[in-house]
Amino acid sequence: MIRDKLIAAGVRNLKDYGYPHVSADNILSDMIYAGFFKSMLEDNRGQGFDAEIDALLVEIGEPK
Repeated sequence: MIRDKLIAAGVRNLKDYGYPHVSADNILSDMIYAGFFKSMLEDNRGQGFDAEIDALLVEIGEPK
């Protein structure tokens, strides 16, 4: 599923950036992780996965 692959890539990227506690469970809800992930998603628009990216952006909404 593309959604899961996008989340996995986001988790991997954030871990590479030095956030060892990020996971698929908190990347959409944690304010810091979600903010970085949102930026990553927006940067990847136009590559054929816009519907999935838009759905994830809706899920992120306004992180707490």
